Amino acid sequence: MKTLLSLLIALLCIANTAQAQDELPPLSSKARFMIRPMIFIDYNFYHWYQNPLKVGERSKSMGQVLNVLPGLGGGLVMGSKTSVLFTLEAAVRYMPFSLDVDGFEGMGAVSFPVLAGFRIPIHGILFVNVGGGVQWTKTNLYAQTSNMQQQDNPFFMTYIGELGLGLEENLFLMFFTRFGYAPSQATTFDLGLKIGLNGNLWD
Repeated sequence: MKTLLSLLIALLCIANTAQAQDELPPLSSKARFMIRPMIFIDYNFYHWYQNPLKVGERSKSMGQVLNVLPGLGGGLVMGSKTSVLFTLEAAVRYMPFSLDVDGFEGMGAVSFPVLAGFRIPIHGILFVNVGGGVQWTKTNLYAQTSNMQQQDNPFFMTYIGELGLGLEENLFLMFFTRFGYAPSQATTFDLGLKIGLNGNLWD
């Protein structure tokens, strides 16, 4: 009899323990710290690039609206999706029809932005992105005038800051504005849209 009672008590304890475990809220995968790859396209609505200012020369700049070719980028996303995410990214962007209408010297531009940033959640899937880094840019890639062909035309670097507003749930979509400057008075400005993949896609 005592053995039977002991067995019944043991079974009740096991059942109560199992029920209590079932009632516990499941751990959310979104709360885990993650390091995930990120890939994206970078579509440029508008850009304007000014080359470093040289003594005795007029400033040289060029721009383009609605680039036909999206840039390609990649990087890493680190953190928890329920809190601030840290991002590292780099991209290559080619603007074949970029030009200076007022003083034509050539066409085409290419840029390589490299940034570190923070995605700060606002509400639900909405976030704000704040970042900074450097960008290497080269203008007048082809169709150069004879005068331009005789001049040095190297890549120039600007220190850039980026501000964006986006949506994220595995896929992310972000409108951004990016401004860059250097002591040489080189200036870069970009306005565009990033669309990419990251997060739970690799969980």
